[in-house]
Amino acid sequence: MRPIAAVKLFFVIAICTIYLISFSQIGALAYETFFKETDRLPAGTMVGPISVANKTKLEALQAIEKRVNEWKANATIPVAYQEKKGEIPASLFTFQIEQSERQMVAGRPSPLLVQFDVQAFSKTIKKLLPSSLASSINLEKLQNDVTNIAASLQIPSQPLDLAAYVSRSNETMQPVSAATLKLGKRPAPLLEWISANPTIEIKGKSIFSLAEYVKETSGSLSSEEMSMIASAVYQTILPTNFTVLERHTSRELPDGITIGYEAKVDGGNRDLQFYNPNTTAYTLKFRVEKNRLHVTLFGLPFAYKYVVKVGDIEYFKPRTVVQYSPLLRPGERQLKQSGKRGMLVKVKRETYDENHLVHVETIAEDFYPPSYNIELRGLELGDSNSDVNETPSSSEQSTEDEKQTDNESKNDEQPKEKQDENNGQSEEKQSEKETPSTTNDSSGQQKGHDHEKQG
Repeated sequence: MRPIAAVKLFFVIAICTIYLISFSQIGALAYETFFKETDRLPAGTMVGPISVANKTKLEALQAIEKRVNEWKANATIPVAYQEKKGEIPASLFTFQIEQSERQMVAGRPSPLLVQFDVQAFSKTIKKLLPSSLASSINLEKLQNDVTNIAASLQIPSQPLDLAAYVSRSNETMQPVSAATLKLGKRPAPLLEWISANPTIEIKGKSIFSLAEYVKETSGSLSSEEMSMIASAVYQTILPTNFTVLERHTSRELPDGITIGYEAKVDGGNRDLQFYNPNTTAYTLKFRVEKNRLHVTLFGLPFAYKYVVKVGDIEYFKPRTVVQYSPLLRPGERQLKQSGKRGMLVKVKRETYDENHLVHVETIAEDFYPPSYNIELRGLELGDSNSDVNETPSSSEQSTEDEKQTDNESKNDEQPKEKQDENNGQSEEKQSEKETPSTTNDSSGQQKGHDHEKQG
């Protein structure tokens, strides 16, 4: 009996052992199947703009590295100062991928760590900014904004405006252009208006209208007074990157205004309008001293240097209109009206990057038609016909006057048709030396002497 009992006991112990081992193995497998726990990251886990939810740490590291490499392969951050443009290459950014992965928090967003080489970028800054502004830029703010763009893996659609990082001070807001105009009789309303409006702000990315501004400031200025202000302002903004949208001239050049710089405003159909393409505002300042109106433009220095050149003046000799009068004796002549020569001049603006000529554009072609000489003659006995080259009556003169095209037109209208019309009338064309050019130097003062009215 004892052997049989021992065998039974052995089988019981073996079965229990097999059961216990099998249960532990099967139970662990079942628990892993139905109550599985893994090292995958929960929902809401992000590194910068990259979602790593439901990924292992290794998979998260690989996903971050892939997105960063894609961004570096395609991305550049454009930067600009006025017309000058540059870019920040992706090679200046160092992404700390492993450190970003180690610092990520499960279920929460965490930053993508990146470093930006500001010192290398300073070379690009020096190429874009005027030398006077290189030390005035806020590099710390620029570094933070550029780093944030890279950390979010963005590609900006618009250039980063460097003017926004330049501190505003007396050193940076400099006189960038200036002009002077003789006032002549110094009309009281004009002086009162200048005293009440010593400065005018030209906002960035905006159109300025002188006629509207005078109207808004309740100015009761005559057309002549508004034209004096307009001409001084026009001469001031020419050596800048401002765009002239509307500008008119008279049929005859007013006294005290240099040819090429007239701007006629009458508060009605004629106005001076221009556009400030920069993101920053500029200020016009007026000052009257020794019977002269001084206008200065203050603001950030321009990226380029602008030089205005008034070309050679073409003169058109006036025709003589003959009128016969019964009050004069035969053969007697009398000058009733002395005519004036017509003038045509081209105004150009040259753009320089340091000493390198970048661009030349024609700003305007100003034409002032000639006025006739009117001569009275006595009737010849038995002679009813006039000379072929003479205009016999005032009625024919008025017909000729109608052929003269009104020169009070917008700045973009070309007077070539007027020139062709008067070529047959002119008996000579003269050219004078090119008048001194106007430029905006570092102090904002225009170089060259005032041009005096010629002829």
